[in-house]
Amino acid sequence: MPAEPVVLLHLGCYNGRPCYVFVLGNEIAMKKILLIVFALLVIAVVAGFFIRGEYVTQQTAERTFTIAEDFTKVRKIMVRTNAAKEIVTMGGDSEFISQHWEGGDLDLGEEKVGEGKILKMLAGESDYKLDLTGELQVRTTDEYIGKNEVKLQQVVKITPDEIDSQVRLKKPGEKLLDYQMGTTLARDDKQTKVTLKLTQKIKTEAPWWAHSIADRRVQGSAAKTIENQEAAMRELIDLNSEDVGVFPLN
Repeated sequence: MPAEPVVLLHLGCYNGRPCYVFVLGNEIAMKKILLIVFALLVIAVVAGFFIRGEYVTQQTAERTFTIAEDFTKVRKIMVRTNAAKEIVTMGGDSEFISQHWEGGDLDLGEEKVGEGKILKMLAGESDYKLDLTGELQVRTTDEYIGKNEVKLQQVVKITPDEIDSQVRLKKPGEKLLDYQMGTTLARDDKQTKVTLKLTQKIKTEAPWWAHSIADRRVQGSAAKTIENQEAAMRELIDLNSEDVGVFPLN
């Protein structure tokens, strides 16, 4: 009596590991099993359209570029225009609501920057270091998150050769679980080197079969945000490059 053929079926995966089932049977039995498996897969995919799941994806995008302007000029523009509040909204996925610095405020036109430590900058001291910690409130406009008001902690450090801004979500929301944006501008000979990094952790409704799609979309959204941020930063520098003599920031 001939041996029964061995049929190896691949039924997807679990936790990244492939799942296989060995089936003994003749050709007719094999076709029936394949039809059943195919039907189950179709049902699972169709059900995914109607039964929403929860999938958390965390994606990071980074970008480095150079601005053809001396860092001293760029630093003056960033301080004078209070670009610390603009850095987050430059990406186009949020709208500015308010900003408050710890340790008091000093009015500079319609803007406010930290009081006290900035006096060294106004005096033109070359060894100053300005540390600012504040709260930034914005309204998100991201397609996954929707329109929500969120509060961000912002830490800004300014020295004669570098501006570093680190922003992080203070409290997780319903969909936005974490948000971190780092922006660094540094002296690079007679130019300015800019490094942008954005990390987003978002809870989506992607079904099991669409997890990779959700990953790609959130990654693409983060990458687009910092592309927009670069464009907006270049525009800000271009618009103000001829008008930088406000503060004697050496």
